[in-house]
Amino acid sequence: MSINRTEINWEHIGHANYVVAMAAMDGALYAITQDYKLWIRVAVPGDINWQVIGQANQAVAMAAANNMLFAATQDGSFWVREGVAEDIKWDKIGQAEKVIAMTASDGNLYAVTSDNKLLTREVNTEDIPWVEIGHANNVVGLTATGGKLYAATSDNNLWMRDTVHEDLIWQQIGHANNVVAMAASEGKLFAATSDNRLWIRPSEAS
Repeated sequence: MSINRTEINWEHIGHANYVVAMAAMDGALYAITQDYKLWIRVAVPGDINWQVIGQANQAVAMAAANNMLFAATQDGSFWVREGVAEDIKWDKIGQAEKVIAMTASDGNLYAVTSDNKLLTREVNTEDIPWVEIGHANNVVGLTATGGKLYAATSDNNLWMRDTVHEDLIWQQIGHANNVVAMAASEGKLFAATSDNRLWIRPSEAS
């Protein structure tokens, strides 16, 4: 484990009520809430209203890529829908067993499981297996930008590692207090916290 000498602070930019999963794509933030509604807002600093655009029943993790939203549900199923701002149905495309957090980067999906495994698979709508590529302990939020994975952990720390498909040591880069979900857009990290706030900070790669 290594720790940076200087730490970047998070900035409070708005609200994110009862969020359980979050993702970003094409300048938009997507969130799933405890009542399984799917929401969207612009991924910029400021307290902007979220707009409900559908349902995401039993979802516990979400990622966004290639104009698609991917979700893992409590029963270990894996779902996809288009990333449009309207209420359309989700299609089941496979399994995502024990997945609790998810993100996407450079044509790959990455997921963390409740037993601390880091998994990957390609971004597509086919039923293909997840491949274990490493560890990710006690993660409560996961995102990716600039070829890096970022994870917030239950002990309020923020960690980073490359997206390469091997078991690397995570580098501690700061704090991430009370995080319940993360996303990244344009080199910025977004975090929703358990007190219903939305935060932003630069990524290490920005």
